[in-house]
Amino acid sequence: MNLYRVPFLICVVLTLSGCLPTNVYYREGAPVSGVERDRTQCDVAALRQVPVRTLTRFIPPTYSYRPICNGAGKCRTVRVLLSPGRWESYDANEGLRARVARQCMADQGYQKVSLKPCPPEVVEATVITATRVQPPLTENSCAIRIKGGKYQIVNPE
Repeated sequence: MNLYRVPFLICVVLTLSGCLPTNVYYREGAPVSGVERDRTQCDVAALRQVPVRTLTRFIPPTYSYRPICNGAGKCRTVRVLLSPGRWESYDANEGLRARVARQCMADQGYQKVSLKPCPPEVVEATVITATRVQPPLTENSCAIRIKGGKYQIVNPE
C-alpha cells in the first residue's frame, strides 16, 4: 500500500465513523437557515475585502538513500526518489480571508463551537431530525451528523 495514502484513508474512516466533533457557528435561538445565510454573506464579504492571491512555488524532490548489496557482499548506496519535484499553486490570502469571515460571524453574535458526537445509546434513543433552531447548549450537548451536511444538536439528561 502506498504510504502517502494511509493518512487519507484514516481521515476517511474517521469521518465516516462519526468519531469527529461537529464544528458549527452557534448562537442560541438562531435558525439554522439564518446561520447558513449569514455565513454565506460573511464569506462573500471576506472575499471582497481579501481577494484571492494565487502564488506558485516549487516543491523540490525528496530522496532517500539505501544500500544495495550483491551476492559477494559488495555494497553500494543508491539514491531513491521518494517524491518528485513539483510546482504548486496556492492562495496566499486564504488564512486572512478565513479570519475576516470568522470575525464577521462573531460581529453577528456567533461563536464557533465543537460538539462531541453523541454516544450510540443517545443516538438510538433520539428521533433523528435536523436541528432547525439552535437550542441552549449544556455540558452534555452532543451532535448527530445527518446526510447532506446537516446535524442535530441533542441535550441528553
